[in-house]
Amino acid sequence: MTASPGIPVDAPAATDVTAALHVCRSEAELGKAMGLALGRLLPATPYAIYLAADDGGHRVELVSTKGCPWQAGDNVEPLSWQGDEARHLVIEYGSHRLGALVVAADLAAGPQTELKTVVTHYGVALVNLALNAESRQSTENYCASLQALEEGIVLFQEEDPDAVQARLLSLASSMLHATASALYVLNEVGDTDSGLTLQTTLGMPEALLEGFHGEDETAWPDCLFGETRLYECDDRGALAGLDPVCVPPILQNVVALPLRYHGIDAGLCVLFNVALDGASVRDHLGRVQSLGQLGAALIHRLQLEEMAVQNRAIARELQIAESIQKRLLPTTAPETKEYEFSWSSIAAQHIGGDYLDVMSSELGDVNGVVADVSGHGINSALLMSSFRSTYRGDAPWMEPGPLAASLNEDVCHEVGQTGMFITAVAFRLEARTRRMSLTSAGHNPVMIYRAQERKVEWVESDGPMLGFCSEPEYTEQMFELAPDDVVLLYTDGVTEAANDDLDMYGEERLADLLASVADQAPWAIVRSVRGAVREFTGCERFDDDMSILVFKAVEPPAGAASADGSSKS
Repeated sequence: MTASPGIPVDAPAATDVTAALHVCRSEAELGKAMGLALGRLLPATPYAIYLAADDGGHRVELVSTKGCPWQAGDNVEPLSWQGDEARHLVIEYGSHRLGALVVAADLAAGPQTELKTVVTHYGVALVNLALNAESRQSTENYCASLQALEEGIVLFQEEDPDAVQARLLSLASSMLHATASALYVLNEVGDTDSGLTLQTTLGMPEALLEGFHGEDETAWPDCLFGETRLYECDDRGALAGLDPVCVPPILQNVVALPLRYHGIDAGLCVLFNVALDGASVRDHLGRVQSLGQLGAALIHRLQLEEMAVQNRAIARELQIAESIQKRLLPTTAPETKEYEFSWSSIAAQHIGGDYLDVMSSELGDVNGVVADVSGHGINSALLMSSFRSTYRGDAPWMEPGPLAASLNEDVCHEVGQTGMFITAVAFRLEARTRRMSLTSAGHNPVMIYRAQERKVEWVESDGPMLGFCSEPEYTEQMFELAPDDVVLLYTDGVTEAANDDLDMYGEERLADLLASVADQAPWAIVRSVRGAVREFTGCERFDDDMSILVFKAVEPPAGAASADGSSKS
C-alpha cells in the first residue's frame, strides 16, 4: 500500500478500530474510542472533529494532541481551518449532516476509504446514542407518569383534603429533591384573580412564607402563574419575583409548578432549593408537570365535593324556610257575610319576597295587604318576614294611611343603605258595610270590577315605595263596593311574566281576563289568572314571585267562602 504524507503504511484495518464504537454507552466513551481509533490510523497527523450544535453553530468535540489549530469545546467556523492539505470528511447519517472530520493530510485512496469507514461508523454510533438517550428519557417519563397515575389512584380514594394536599406536596418535593415546599390553592378554582391561600408547607415555617412579597409590594406567589419553570437568584438577589429584601440567603432557586388541567387553574406548588443540574432540568420539569395536572384535578374534585355538600345543606335549609314561609300566609278566610276571599302566593325560588295577608279585627273589620320586596330570594324573604311582624302588630289598630307611614319608618330602618324597598297596597273593609279604604305605596294598580257597569276600574298608587324615603305622605282612597263587585290585588310577578318573545303579560291582559271571569267565585278567578299566565309564558315556574288576592262583594247572607282561603286547582 502506498502511503500518503502522514498516513502510516502499517495502519490497522478500519474493521479493527471501529468495533468499539458501537458498544459505547455515552458520548464521553464514544469520544474516547474515536480518539483511540484516529490515534492508531493517524498517529502523527493533526486532526479534529466538529459537530453541529443546537444553536446552529459548530462545536469541536475531538482534537489531536499536536498540530491542531482548534481546542476541544471551541465554537468554530468549519472553513476556518484551511490549507492545501486540510481535508474535510463529512460525518452524516442518511440525509442529515452531523459534522466533519478535518485531517491535515492529503489522503490517498486507501487510507481515505478506511477513514471514511471509521467516520461512517462514528456517525451511526452518535445517532444510536442519541436515540438510546431519547428512548431512556421516554421510558423514564413513562415510568414517572405511571408512578403519578398510581399515586393518583390512591389520592383519588382519599377523602381528607388535608391528607391529599400533604401527599401531593410530598410527591412534588421528592420528584425534584426540594428541601422545602408550599402548596397554594385558589379561593375559586378556575379564577386566578380570586387569590391564593396557603394550604400546606414542608420544611419551611408559615411565618416566613407569609412574609414573602413581590417587588413593588405585588402579590406573591400569584405572579408565578404560567409555565412550570426553574427560577434562580439574579445579581440583585431577587428570586422568582420576590423582593430581594425578603429573600433569605439560604434560598438559591425556586420551581413554580402551576396546578392546571384542561386550561383550569387550581393552585400553585412552590418548591425551594431543588437539586437539579443543568442537563436534567428540562426532563424533571416535564415529569413533574404530570403531577401538576393530577393535583389540579384532585383539588378541583375536592372543591366540587365541598360545594355539593354545602349545596345540599343549603337546599335542606331552604326547604325548611319554604315550609315556614308558607305557614306565614293566612290559612282561613275572615268570617264575614259581606265578602268571599281567595288567594295564592308562589315563590320563584324556594322562598320569596312576596307577602299577602287578610284578617279580621276585634271590631269585625277586615284588614288586608299585598306586598312585594325588591328582588327575590333569601334577602327579600328576611325583609318580608320583618315586615309581616310589623304589619300584623299595627294593622288592627291603624287606618291604611297611617299604617303605611308606620311601615315605611320600620322598612327604612331595616334596609339602611342597601337600596332595597317594598311596594305594598293595604286596605280595610268596614264591618257591616261595603266601604273600602285603600292606600298604595308604589304598588301595581288595584283592579276593581264593577258588576253593574261591567268594566274594570284601575286604582293607581298614591304614595312612594316603603323604604324609599323618610317621612313621606300617604293618603287613603275610599270606595263603595256594590254586590258582585270584584277586587283584584297582585304583585308584578303576574304582569311582568314574559313569554319566549320577551312580551310581558301586562295589565291590559289582566284587566280583560278579570272582566271575562268576574262572574265566577274568587277561587275560580285566582285559578284563571294563574292558568292564563302559565299559558302565556309556557312555563310552570316563573322568574319572579307571583301573588294574587281576590275578594268579591256578596249579598248577605254570604255564600260559601273558601274554607282555607287557598285557590282551588
